[in-house]
Amino acid sequence: MKFTIPLLLSAAVLLPSISVAASNAITPPTLTSVSATEVPNIFSEKKLPIAIVGGYQIENAILTARTLSCGINVSDLEIEAKLRWDGTTPKILLVGMNLIMCRSGVTSPFSIDLSEFIHNIPVHVLDRLEVANNVSLGL
Repeated sequence: MKFTIPLLLSAAVLLPSISVAASNAITPPTLTSVSATEVPNIFSEKKLPIAIVGGYQIENAILTARTLSCGINVSDLEIEAKLRWDGTTPKILLVGMNLIMCRSGVTSPFSIDLSEFIHNIPVHVLDRLEVANNVSLGL
């Protein structure tokens, strides 16, 4: 009988606290202020250098070359020309989106109009301009 009274008292004290804890259920927060269209893109959309295979030719401000394509449509790369400085040497760098590098050796031709690029570059820079991209002669 000595042990049953403290046991009953303990149970009487614990029961109300258990019911209080159970009524305060944890609910996750809702995202009412953020919609799916406002979520920022976490994947990189950085344009990367294009590998040039078999050399290149520039005629009438159109650069024509071949690049590794791995079966993708080269026009989807959104190739553009950027001016890059390597020390004091100005270089033209061809970059593109979603570049997939492969080792299959499959190449596709591409052309890029450099008219706007050339128009925006001073003459003293154009005189020393080099191509910065990795150019493999495919030998």
